[in-house]
Amino acid sequence: MTNDIKELKECAENARKLYRMGKFNIVVAKALINPYLEAVNAKSIELAKKYNQKPKKVSFYAYVR
Repeated sequence: MTNDIKELKECAENARKLYRMGKFNIVVAKALINPYLEAVNAKSIELAKKYNQKPKKVSFYAYVR
């Protein structure tokens, strides 16, 4: 994992925690979490193409669940 993705993951995990505690509304949480999900989904697509598979993408609602 690169440092950029690690920083995005830390930010997303913190936003997820605060969203689940009720301190963030869904709009703020999506704004903070979506950059990480886009990076993860891009990597998923890249690996799926490499191994000729279907990508397994992560949605916002699945991540915050």
